[in-house]
Amino acid sequence: MNAPSLPARALAVMRAPQLVPPRQYLRVAARCGYLIALVGTVVTMGIPADRVYQAAWIVAGLIAFAIDRPWRGHVRVVVDWLPLVAALVVYDHTRGIADELGLPVRIHELVAVESWLFGTVPTVWLQERLLGADGERPGWTMLTSVVYTSHFLVPWLLAAVLYLQSRARWAGYMRRVLLLSYFGLITYILVPAAPPWYASEVGVLPEGVGRVTGFGFGVVPIDVGTRWLEAQGNPVAALPSLHSAFALLVAVALWPIARRAWMRALLVAFPLAMAFTLVYGGEHYLVDVLLGWGYVGLAVLAARAWEARRGARRAPQVSPPAPAASPASPSRAGHRGSTPARTPGIPPRAAPGSPSGTADTAGRCRTGSTPGTDRAGPAAP
Repeated sequence: MNAPSLPARALAVMRAPQLVPPRQYLRVAARCGYLIALVGTVVTMGIPADRVYQAAWIVAGLIAFAIDRPWRGHVRVVVDWLPLVAALVVYDHTRGIADELGLPVRIHELVAVESWLFGTVPTVWLQERLLGADGERPGWTMLTSVVYTSHFLVPWLLAAVLYLQSRARWAGYMRRVLLLSYFGLITYILVPAAPPWYASEVGVLPEGVGRVTGFGFGVVPIDVGTRWLEAQGNPVAALPSLHSAFALLVAVALWPIARRAWMRALLVAFPLAMAFTLVYGGEHYLVDVLLGWGYVGLAVLAARAWEARRGARRAPQVSPPAPAASPASPSRAGHRGSTPARTPGIPPRAAPGSPSGTADTAGRCRTGSTPGTDRAGPAAP
């Protein structure tokens, strides 16, 4: 009986039922369960904004999207993220320490700097032209709400994606996040400064300058989001603007992998949109935004310097090559590589075992020449 032809066998394989590995079912179930739980939590309880709450969701997502790896991999996720989350929690609980230290809060100084640089305060100028006569927010407030709320999600979602792709790239990104956060913290402690909305409340800026960005991607009402911002806001942590700084840091981190022009256009637009939202919304002065961008450069330079130093330490030490053997001195007769003394008229003896050595050497002696080299190196002159 003839064997079936190749097309027939291929057709039979295609028609045969394909067995799905149990791990694939596990992956699908874990990912779908995580996404359903996250969406349900956001709809019922709001967007996770607390640092520990966010970290718990991120770690749970990293485990869910790689549920089939060995248990040691899941333990490593917790071990990798726990110190970083702890450092950021410390930052959250100490950024308002200037209130307790009794340092003077800068309110008039920032208004004076903005008026000197721009002739007016950009926040006041924008709100006078973009808000309604009675302070009514425009219809595109939803866009500023999305941009502003992205600060609480995008940097950490990027961290999770980088962790799944490359642990080394994730470590470099988080190193910059920590440096940027603590550079800002030091400034908040040494130079506490108030935002425009606070300056308006104490009468330094015109009455009516408020927080008009919105919050919550439109999932929660604007008034509810504004009250949440007032409860979470820090009136002495305006300089620099870490909202604008993190938006720029995200763009810098994604820039090397953004190959297409439209991707890079979005990366350029993101920090600019964040800057407009913060200044228009009364959250920060323009000088706060510019200083935040400068802190990104400082954090990147500091991280690169540390990484270069660490890489130099870990580089294998290559020993220098041994110096070449110097020609032997004629006075050290019998040293390897030297020419032994000869009695005039008697040809030198050939090396043991070399055929016709005596005749060849004698011929060279008759012409007055010497051998060029031996196995040990150049012969002495």
